[in-house]
Amino acid sequence: MPQQSRKVQSRRRRGVTVRKERTWDYGVIPYEIDTIFSGAHKALFKQAMRYWENFTCIKFVERDAKLHSNYIYFTVKSCGCCSFLGKNGSGRQPISIGRNCEKFGIIIHELGHTIGFHHEHARGDRDKHIIINKANIIRGQEYNFDVLSPEEFDEPLLPYDYNSIMHYAKNSFSKSTYLDTITPIGLSPGVHIELGQRRRLSRGDIMQANLLYKCAACGRTFQQNSGQIVAPHYVYTGNNLLTDFEGSGDVGEDKATDAGDSLSVCEWRITATNGERIILHVQELQLLLSDNCTRDYLEIRDGYWHRSPLVRRLCGNHSNEVITTDTSRMLINYVNHNAAQGYRGFKARFEVVCGGEIQLSKGQSIDSPNYPLEYMPNKECIWHITAPPQHQVALKFQSFELEKHDGCIYDYIEIRDGSGSDSKLIGRFCGDKLPPNIKTHSNQMFIKFVSDGSVQKLGFSAALMLDVDECKFMQHGCQHICINTLGSYQCGCHAGYELQANGKTCEDACGGIVDATLSNGTVYSPSYPDFYPNAKQCVWEIVAPANSAVFLNFTHFDLEGTKFQYTKCSYDYLIIYSKMRDNRLKKIGIYCGNELPSIVNSEQNILRLEFHSDRTVQRSGFVAHFVLDVDECAVNNGGCQHRCRNTYGSYQCSCRNGYTLHKNGHNCTETKCKFEITSSKGVLHSPNYPNDYARNIYCYWHFQTVLGHRIQLTFHDFDVESHQECIYDYVAIYDGRSENSSTLGIYCGGREPYAVIASSNEMFMVLKTDAGLQRKGFKARFVSECGGYLRATNHTQTFYSHPRYGSRPYGHNMYCDWRIESDPDSSVKIKFLSFEIEYSEHCDYDFLEVTEEGNAMNTIHGRFCGRRRPPIIVSNSDTLLLKFQTDKDNSQRGFAIAFVAVEPPVDEGGEDFDAVTPFPGYLKNMYSETAGGEEQTIQRPHIWPPSSLM
Repeated sequence: MPQQSRKVQSRRRRGVTVRKERTWDYGVIPYEIDTIFSGAHKALFKQAMRYWENFTCIKFVERDAKLHSNYIYFTVKSCGCCSFLGKNGSGRQPISIGRNCEKFGIIIHELGHTIGFHHEHARGDRDKHIIINKANIIRGQEYNFDVLSPEEFDEPLLPYDYNSIMHYAKNSFSKSTYLDTITPIGLSPGVHIELGQRRRLSRGDIMQANLLYKCAACGRTFQQNSGQIVAPHYVYTGNNLLTDFEGSGDVGEDKATDAGDSLSVCEWRITATNGERIILHVQELQLLLSDNCTRDYLEIRDGYWHRSPLVRRLCGNHSNEVITTDTSRMLINYVNHNAAQGYRGFKARFEVVCGGEIQLSKGQSIDSPNYPLEYMPNKECIWHITAPPQHQVALKFQSFELEKHDGCIYDYIEIRDGSGSDSKLIGRFCGDKLPPNIKTHSNQMFIKFVSDGSVQKLGFSAALMLDVDECKFMQHGCQHICINTLGSYQCGCHAGYELQANGKTCEDACGGIVDATLSNGTVYSPSYPDFYPNAKQCVWEIVAPANSAVFLNFTHFDLEGTKFQYTKCSYDYLIIYSKMRDNRLKKIGIYCGNELPSIVNSEQNILRLEFHSDRTVQRSGFVAHFVLDVDECAVNNGGCQHRCRNTYGSYQCSCRNGYTLHKNGHNCTETKCKFEITSSKGVLHSPNYPNDYARNIYCYWHFQTVLGHRIQLTFHDFDVESHQECIYDYVAIYDGRSENSSTLGIYCGGREPYAVIASSNEMFMVLKTDAGLQRKGFKARFVSECGGYLRATNHTQTFYSHPRYGSRPYGHNMYCDWRIESDPDSSVKIKFLSFEIEYSEHCDYDFLEVTEEGNAMNTIHGRFCGRRRPPIIVSNSDTLLLKFQTDKDNSQRGFAIAFVAVEPPVDEGGEDFDAVTPFPGYLKNMYSETAGGEEQTIQRPHIWPPSSLM
């Protein structure tokens, strides 16, 4: 991708920086993530960083301001996807991940620039390997294909890498998808390349990064829960030195190196998630013994680099040593220059454990096991967090996605105010809704995470923080109410008082406690009907009896501002809250302008109104009448399984996202993203539309209509994450019953696709999303149209003139084409089971025409109308073509036709049709006529009932 500051960057060899000051010291790259990103985005960034760590000795670490003056900052800039080359050296340097850049491969690419990589196609010898088609490049984007100057580029030591994640695709910055801007040359036959791939690091990318950062020749990064580490010299037999590389990793090409310098110094890095610890079991160690282990040694540090606390340094002979970290990283350095003398190194195993005791002296994070990847099944982690005396423990979730269940009985996180499992429960959480900020009243917090053996999700990431209850332990100075907030506090006043400019004292003002237990009433803005005064703050609390709700109806509303839009209500405004039993305020809305707000009601028995005016414009204010109503939701949640919303005189149940309200109006059933649709028309939409669809979902819609008809799908709204080749989120439509059928189209982006129509009576549609961007999805209308392709076999099948044959006449202005085709060595035979089309002498108005394709011209078997059934028709070829056309008048019953594949015709008399009921058994009786006009009982088609799509 293009990056900023390209003229001030330098590089060396195979596309990397040549200036030492641009590499990150000790391969440590500190980072911070802008708060504008969602938890899913943050997880994706961490996945990409872990991916680089997995193959190199580079370490991405959360920035510690005391240690790291230079760091990268994930944010969004106007450049979209861009980053600096290597270390800028001026403090915080942005790495921009803008719209449509939130892809695993694209982030890896941008991190490649941060590490020190230029684009592969910009190296000085590129013209030996590719051709740049300048005529196909979008005007103004030519600079992206510039070759680096000799000062920026040395002779390469590694071959040109077509598969590098730093290479552009063949049509990058092209005027058209079909015009290549890059053409590979000089490739050997059979060589497979992935030009511009954004899925993984190539072998060359990995080798070059390890060369750039001078990674140890042996060792590796571990990111799993357990593993074995064996020194490269551990197996020694006689004069032959054998190397066991299990767990040793590799940087260069050869694993079969003898015991030279490349294997005398190794480094292993074990990386767990925040809130986990690493236990190393040194099973056996045999190294040269020296004073303080200064010559050969095994060194274990609690952290990621050489400045991390030293836990142990071992030499000589040891066995069954157990070493545990306090943090989620372990660094193991191994030095053995005397392997040839029989000192065969060590073998060890490690395990990662979650939970434990945390003495909270500063902010830190805890994550679910394996985060930012899916947590593991059958896991239980318990953390006991203790803050200093007179402090509280605060918890703020940044990302949250656990298996969803009403009672959170499968996967969940449980938080308690205290030190043990019997402490006061604060909450148990699951699903994908971010829990609220949580704070204990004591100085201890108990956290338990549990997963079962079934569904695994992304998990959670949360920040632990120290907090002081300023209202309890400090002289806060609030006259009325002290409200403790995360990291601070604020003063408040009782209803009918307003907070003064000093933020602490309260003065008798407007508002007050309104006793609504006896009767209904009215609330006025101050000075009404005159203009309200400047710089006024009023608070009303309308208190109804228990198990009642307050309904507020505005009859006059005139405040400075524009409508009810939150962002524009910055001068004078009215905020309305429901005051809950625990004194929490749940905001209903903020209002300004001169349009009457809708009726609002409290969730429980107290409605709170806060009026604010500034020092400029005044208006006439508001008048609001309040009435009381029984709160049906107050008792047993109104019988609702999920949410109960009180309405005047009644109530309504609703369900959380991912659930559908049962027809009984109370229960909720989990939405299954699989839809079998048999109705002849309807409307459908993506899950959660018009809100964003979920990540990592697979939904399908299988349409099936009556034989002889086909589904037409028309999109009326479409917004799916955009990509040139629709490889991330997409809607795919197939001409048949599954994804194995031929593709009618694959769509993404924000433009509505053209109408799609199947060739037969089945259509299959898929919505597939990844873990990146989410959009609102689509809304579409489907309808069953007559016509299409029919396959004739030796089994008799029947189709009809229109989907509701038998219950309704056919439609006006219809135009239907059927193509009935058999195997090449067979013919098609059709038999009219019933027939009623508007009659005219030449069948000019409504008619059915049967033809077949001949060598020179079509063979016409006839044009039919009226009530007389046409004769049996057998094709001379393997195909019959039927055309049904109607005008705007006089609709009739239509027709039913049976068709079958037969041997090529010899005579007209044979009855080759199977002895079956001419219509499906689920059809109801009706009356029609035979060719001779005699009345007979036949059967009419099933009237497909509309189905619930979502």
